[in-house]
Amino acid sequence: MSINNLLQTARRNAFWCVDALRGGKIGRHLEDIRRLTEEAGGSWAVGRKQELLAALLRHARETTSYYSGKNPSAPLSDYPVVNKTLIRESAARFCSRQYGASNRIAVFTSGSTGTPFEVFHNSGKKLRNSADTITFARRAGFDIGHKVLYMKIWAKEKMSSPFHYFLQNVVPVDVIQLNAAQLEHILRILSQDASRFGIVGYASALELLAKHLDGRPKGDAPKNVKSIIAISESLSDYTKVALRDYFGVTVVSRYSNQENGILAQQEINGSPRFLVNTASYVLETLKLDSDHPAQEGELGRIVVTDLFNYAMPMIRYDTGDVGAIEMDAAQPGKLFLSSVEGRKLDLLYDTKGDLVSSFIVYKNMWKYPEIVQYQLIQETQKQYRFKINANGPLHRDAELIDDFKLYLGPDAEIAIEYVSEVPLLASGKRKKIVNLYKNP
Repeated sequence: MSINNLLQTARRNAFWCVDALRGGKIGRHLEDIRRLTEEAGGSWAVGRKQELLAALLRHARETTSYYSGKNPSAPLSDYPVVNKTLIRESAARFCSRQYGASNRIAVFTSGSTGTPFEVFHNSGKKLRNSADTITFARRAGFDIGHKVLYMKIWAKEKMSSPFHYFLQNVVPVDVIQLNAAQLEHILRILSQDASRFGIVGYASALELLAKHLDGRPKGDAPKNVKSIIAISESLSDYTKVALRDYFGVTVVSRYSNQENGILAQQEINGSPRFLVNTASYVLETLKLDSDHPAQEGELGRIVVTDLFNYAMPMIRYDTGDVGAIEMDAAQPGKLFLSSVEGRKLDLLYDTKGDLVSSFIVYKNMWKYPEIVQYQLIQETQKQYRFKINANGPLHRDAELIDDFKLYLGPDAEIAIEYVSEVPLLASGKRKKIVNLYKNP
């Protein structure tokens, strides 16, 4: 066994030793998730889920002002559907009185309109998320101790120290303007480090990696990649097949969000459907134009009840995504999403005509909490337009333009248009990126 693999084994053993010293809490969550998943249709699992839901609803009624008047005998279907805008505007009403600033954890993310959205988790929710992450990573071929090559946008203002990433065994890779030199650097990292690796990254970044490998000799890809998980965007069939051929592992797509956690993930059997995390959430799909349940196989709004967030109960939370639920007679009790729509952003090109990640908006827009909604439109190769719905004048137009010129090019012509509303799509979502320019 190599030194690297010995170190990875030591990391794994150290993780479980620390958990044992802390009472084995993550280990117990793992066992709970395992049983709830494997015995999904059995009496124990059904009873356990009913207990979890009843306890959450009772806690919400007794400790939050938003749910205080709810009838104790009301089923989940009688609870109102909530969304990011409602929670953002009435955050205090959703927060449990049992959790103050000292015993809750702030989670900062973008809302469905791309604007800042803050929710709170309790320590039990954080532990459950850790156990969910371990469970679904294992289902993709990853294990504790493997090194993670994490391909996403890394805002320098929010990054931790290099020592922090060393302790977490993470190699951060910023995907902004991912070019051939950066892709070669990634392959060198994989080739020169004998560690077992798992790759997690935006589907668009993984696609660029696959296309880069297309230009290299067959069999030239590193052999130490044990898992690949695509996040945040739709995973193309090309990317899935190409990376499987190069690295010898099945690429799976994960459906998750910051405010909740891992909601569903594809299995390594190659099926395009997503196994729903019914151990930690109640997931519904509702009609696109009403709060009535969608039929099995019908595209609907994905609505989630988080069974473990007690600091800020999120009950029948409209994620802003759409999908279709299906069941499998051979696996009673398990739920699958046959599709998850609305996850893929339009592509953006810089003024040279080179592709840049649409996720630059997430890297920049968190700095402007006064913006309620926005839409970035590329009109020509060099002309861009920002439609902005803000609470009063932005007063930072020049700063916003300069932020995006860093990625789109110094000769980018960026106009800002203030609007009262960014229009919805038929799916009920607002498109944050629109590309009217067809790259030749």
